[in-house]
Amino acid sequence: MSNDYQDHVYRQVRAFIERQCWWFEEKDEAGAKRFNIRVGADTCVTKVHTTGRIQNQASPQSRLRSSMDQLKGAIESGEAAIAGFLPFEIESFPDALAQRIPNIDPVIITYLTESIACTRHDLLFAGAFLLGAASEKAVWLMIEAYGNAISDEKNRAGFKQRTGGKFISRAYDEFKNSFKSCQTKPADAALQEWEAKIESVFQFYRLSRNEVGHPQIAPHVEKGALIANMGQFVTYIETLYYLIKYFTNNAIVV
Repeated sequence: MSNDYQDHVYRQVRAFIERQCWWFEEKDEAGAKRFNIRVGADTCVTKVHTTGRIQNQASPQSRLRSSMDQLKGAIESGEAAIAGFLPFEIESFPDALAQRIPNIDPVIITYLTESIACTRHDLLFAGAFLLGAASEKAVWLMIEAYGNAISDEKNRAGFKQRTGGKFISRAYDEFKNSFKSCQTKPADAALQEWEAKIESVFQFYRLSRNEVGHPQIAPHVEKGALIANMGQFVTYIETLYYLIKYFTNNAIVV
């Protein structure tokens, strides 16, 4: 095979390593491009040969080696990337969330894990429903944190009355309208565009859950769309937890 194919595989391997935020260095060897990868005490050497063949060298018990072997299998089988990542990567999302958000509610992790398992086995209705449930739990936590942060007792009670016992869509709209008009806004750039990072993803998860949970007819769930939106889940939950942290540490004036 040509060097063009080696470069194609090399770019896929490098992009995967970078998405995992692993430490690595790369070198040119005779007939191969070499990655030295390290995660804590775990190491793996991955070589992309001129034929495009991937060779992983590490202890058989290495979790890092296991991840790189999964990548090798996905590339060799021609598994296509969806939304910038390979479908097998969704299995790492619960661990990624637990590492990035140590105080994450375990209910979110449990439902996400079950959703991934269902999706991998083509149980798409169950996967969509469970993903929507994980999303709803996170959004409720964010709304509750906002309500508790409202400094004026009367306004706080009024907000909680308007959101308590309501469907998540109604409660979210109440939160959105209140937060957009409040006098306390985050200066952190990661939070200033919170709505753009949350709105469309939240609505997809919510509508997908409703369609499979309250069907008039069996809905059509596209696996590619479900996986692609699952790929946004980590960033989505991170943004919600950024907001939760902000509300926990700041009084909100409405």
